[in-house]
Amino acid sequence: MNLATGDHTRQNHSTWNLTKRLSFRFAFIYFFLFIALLDWYGLSITAILFEILFLDKLLDTLIPWIGLHIFKIDYPITSPTFGNHSDSTFIYIQYFVTIVAAFIGALLWSLLDRKRLNYNILYYWLTVLIRYYLAANLFSFALEKFFKTQFGDLNFYQLAQPVGDMTPMSLAWAFFGHSYPYNFFMGVAESAGLLLLFRRTTPFGAMVTVGAMANVVAVNISYDIHAKVFASMMLVMALFLLLPYIQRIFKFFFTGKAVALPIQQAPVFQKRWKNRTLMILKILIIAFELVPRFLWYAGAPERRLAKESAPLRGVYEVMDFVVNQDTLSVDNPMRWDEVILEGWWTSVRYPNDSIAFADLSLDKKEILLFGDRTELSMKQKIIMQELSDEVAMDSVLIARNLKIPFQFETKDSIHITFKGQIAQDSIFVSAKRKPLEIKNFRLSRSKINIITEVPYIY
Repeated sequence: MNLATGDHTRQNHSTWNLTKRLSFRFAFIYFFLFIALLDWYGLSITAILFEILFLDKLLDTLIPWIGLHIFKIDYPITSPTFGNHSDSTFIYIQYFVTIVAAFIGALLWSLLDRKRLNYNILYYWLTVLIRYYLAANLFSFALEKFFKTQFGDLNFYQLAQPVGDMTPMSLAWAFFGHSYPYNFFMGVAESAGLLLLFRRTTPFGAMVTVGAMANVVAVNISYDIHAKVFASMMLVMALFLLLPYIQRIFKFFFTGKAVALPIQQAPVFQKRWKNRTLMILKILIIAFELVPRFLWYAGAPERRLAKESAPLRGVYEVMDFVVNQDTLSVDNPMRWDEVILEGWWTSVRYPNDSIAFADLSLDKKEILLFGDRTELSMKQKIIMQELSDEVAMDSVLIARNLKIPFQFETKDSIHITFKGQIAQDSIFVSAKRKPLEIKNFRLSRSKINIITEVPYIY
C-alpha cells in the first residue's frame, strides 16, 4: 500500500520532526479513545463494538474507582444515560483518564518506535476516522433541525411558564424552538459536515464545521447547556482537520497571495481490485451510518402529530385540592395551582411557581409525580448500580417515595380528578381544562414582518 503517485510520493519519505511525531502519537490515541469510549454512540460501528466488548462494564467499574480513590469524591459517580452528552463528574473523570492514557501511550509508542520517520499513512486513516465521525454526528444534528426534534415547537409547558422561572437552557430551547427558519439555517450549516466524507471537499467542510461548532460551543457555555465539553471536542476535531491548511488559508485572507489547498492523498494499492473493494467499503459504511439516521428522523413529523393530538393534552386549573377531607386554600404552598398534561412535559405548578414533573400514562390513567428531573435521573442511576439494569424502575422509585402515583378520572373533555397519597395523607384534586390553544398564544401567532413600522419589543 502506498500514497497516491505524483508529486506527493515524497510524503512517503518525508521526515517529521520530534515535536510533530510526539504530538501525532498523543492525538491519535486521544481521538481514538474519545470516539471509541467517550462518544461511542456517535458512530453505529463503535456503538456495536462497545456493546459486544462490554466496555460499559469496564468504565462503570474504573471511573467511579478513580473518582473515589484519586479525586476523593464522596458522592455517587454514575455513568450518563445513552446519548446524553453531559458534563457530569463521570464524563470529566473519563476525559482525565483519556488524556492520561494518551500521554502514557504516546511515551511508550515513542520508546518503541523511535526510528519511524513519519506517520503519513496512519495520519490519513486517523483523519478518515475523524471525518466520518464528524460527518455522521453533524448529519444527525442537521436532521434534528430539519425535522425539529431537538428544538421542538413550543408547547403548553413552555408557553405557560414565566420567563423569569426558566433556566438558561430552557430559555435557549424556547428561543430556538420558536423559529423553524432559524432551525433550517442551523441545519444547513451543520449539513456541511457531509463534505467531510470526501477528501476534495474536506477543507471547505472543515472551515464551515469550525464556524458551526464555534457557535454551538458559545451557546452551550452561555446558556449552561449540558454538552459544553462534547461540543468543544468536536470543534477541536474540526480544527485538527484544518491544521494542514492553516498557513495557506492565512495567506489567502491576509496577504492577498494566490494559494491552492491540496487534496489529501489516499493510500493506493498496487492491485486494482483492492482499490475497488475499498471504494465499495466506503459506500457501505456511509450508507450504514447515514441511512438509518435519516429514516428515523423522517418519522419525526408523524410521531409529533401523535403527541399533539393525544387526548387530555392541555393546561388544567386546579379547582379543589383536598387533603384528608380538608380543602386547602388557594395560597397554601402544598396546593397544586395547575396541571399540565403533555407527554414528557407533564408537570404540576404550585402557587409560588415551583414545579414538580410527572410521568403520564394514558393507558393506566396514572401520573407518577416527582420533583427535579436531574435529581431523579441521578437516583435512578444509583439504583441501577445497586440492583441491575433490568430492575422495574418505577416500582422501586414508588417504594422509595421518589415517585408518587396519582390515578385520574375524566368526567368529560374538560373536567378531571386525581386521587393519590402523600405520606399518610390522602389527596383528592379536581381540575378544569383552561380554554387555551397553542396557536392562540401571542408568541405562536407572531410572524416574520418584512415591513416593521414599530419594533415589536414590548
